[in-house]
Amino acid sequence: MALTLKEQVITLAYQLLGKNIEGYVSNNESFNNLRANVKISNIGMTLTEYLSLSIIGVLLSFVFATPILSVFIYFITMDLFFSVFLSLFSAFFISFGVLSVFLVIPSMIRGEREKKIEDILPFALSYLTIMASAQNPSVSMFKTLAKFSEYGEVSVEARQIVEEVELMGVNFNSALVHATERTPSKTFKNVLWGIKSTIESGGNLKQYLRECSSEAMNSYKLRLAKYENQVTLLTEIYLTAVVVGSIFIIIISVIFSVIGGMDSQMIITLQLVIIILVLPFSAGGFLLIERGIAPAGV
Repeated sequence: MALTLKEQVITLAYQLLGKNIEGYVSNNESFNNLRANVKISNIGMTLTEYLSLSIIGVLLSFVFATPILSVFIYFITMDLFFSVFLSLFSAFFISFGVLSVFLVIPSMIRGEREKKIEDILPFALSYLTIMASAQNPSVSMFKTLAKFSEYGEVSVEARQIVEEVELMGVNFNSALVHATERTPSKTFKNVLWGIKSTIESGGNLKQYLRECSSEAMNSYKLRLAKYENQVTLLTEIYLTAVVVGSIFIIIISVIFSVIGGMDSQMIITLQLVIIILVLPFSAGGFLLIERGIAPAGV
C-alpha cells in the first residue's frame, strides 16, 4: 500500500536523522516527559520520529527565513552586511520559536484529548452500562462503542482496544492495561482499571459501570455550572472593557475634536481602528475563549 504524504515525510526525516537521535534519547531521562506526551497524544509517531521531523522543520525554517529576511531588510536599510547579520539573528530566533512549538504541540494535543474524553465520558459510560447488561463483559462492549463516532476520543480508545485484541491477539485484560497507559484521562484510566479488576474478581460489572456513570455525570454537571459562571464573567468583562470602553473612547475623541484638542484625521483613524479592528478581534478572541472552556455538547 502506498504511503501517504505525511508518512513519506516522517519516513524521510527518520532516515536522515533517526539513528543519531535514537542513540541520544533512548536512555536519556530528560526526554521521558516528551516521550509520554507523544505517546498519549496519539499523533501516530514515536519520539524518535517526532524529534526527527521537528529538527527537519527547524532547519527548513532557518533556511527559508534567512534569505527572505535578508532581502526584506536590505530593501529597508540598503546595507548588505547589516541585512545579512540581522536576518541570521532573526532566523535563529524564528527557528527557536519553531522548535518550541514542536516541543509544546504533543502536550497541547494531550490536554485537548483529555478534555474531550472527560466531557464525553459520562455518556459513553451510560452506553457501556447498557452493553454490560446485554452482553458478556468482554471486548464486544468496546467493539460496539467503537462504531459510534458520537463518542469522539472515547470511541478512538475503544477502537484501539478492539484492534489489539482482534488483530494483534492480545489478551483482553492486557489490552485494558495498555489502554490505561495510553489514555490522557485519569477518570477513564480509573474506569478501565476498575473494569479489569471487576472482571477478574467476578464482580457485577453492570453495577460498577452504573456507579462510574453516575459519578461522571455529576462531575459533568459541576463543569456545566462552572462553565455558566465563567461565561457570565466573560460577558461582563467583554461588555464593560470592550464595548463600553470603545464607546467611551469614541465619545471622548469626538469631544476633543469639537474643542480642537486633537487632529481630526487622527481622531478618524482612531475611531476606524476601534470599529474595524478592536471590536471584531476582541469579539473573536472572547468567542475562542468561550469555545475553549465549553464542555462537549454545549
